[in-house]
Amino acid sequence: MKRLILICSLFVAITIYVSACEQEKVVLSVPCPNAGTFVKQANKLTGTVYYDSTKKSYGIQVATSFDSADMGYTCNLPTEFQKEQLKVRFTGSYYMYDKPINGPAGYKFYYLSLESVSL
Repeated sequence: MKRLILICSLFVAITIYVSACEQEKVVLSVPCPNAGTFVKQANKLTGTVYYDSTKKSYGIQVATSFDSADMGYTCNLPTEFQKEQLKVRFTGSYYMYDKPINGPAGYKFYYLSLESVSL
């Protein structure tokens, strides 16, 4: 009987902890004005926020393999997510990037119009 009470108590504690840790998702509706041709959809991907000082823009980088990544420069990343190295979960659309690219080999660069983002 004590074991059952302990298991139930543990279940309740874990449920409370998990619900307290969930972050509210920010839903965005404004598409990027500079977005080119649609390339692909990002659905609930996890990435890392970076600031590119040469382009004066925030981007979200998603690793695609050991030595490659997709870098999406965002136009509508909310202020509360504009922190270097912040891990985020997002949904959005990738569009062709039309500026000169001088990044690491294996990286693909895009405009990223976010639809939602959360921690």
